[in-house]
Amino acid sequence: METSSEDKRSQHRVEAAIAIRVHGVDSAGQMYDDTTTAIEVSRRGLSFLTKHELGVFSNLTVLIPGRGPVRAGDGPTDFFTEATVVRSVKEDEDLFRVAVRFMGATLTMYCSEGS
Repeated sequence: METSSEDKRSQHRVEAAIAIRVHGVDSAGQMYDDTTTAIEVSRRGLSFLTKHELGVFSNLTVLIPGRGPVRAGDGPTDFFTEATVVRSVKEDEDLFRVAVRFMGATLTMYCSEGS
């Protein structure tokens, strides 16, 4: 029996439309700061579309507004973490689909992996 690539993933992914902000250095060595939308999210990473070509293994910073820990009296904080690019594929002539893995922090709200 064949196992699909979806079954081999270590983290369950959820299709999403979550506003994110990413910044780092692109493949040309230029600093960028991009507001975009996550299209898939798991506890340990996400994917998004961007006009910036990002190299695999490059580092970037990810901020997800209002998706961090809840503080008593203040409500949810922003989720903020460093991440590493694990995949970057040209989607069309203007966009790249980039997948990143979080370094350290996890999104506890996406912990629906089969228990």
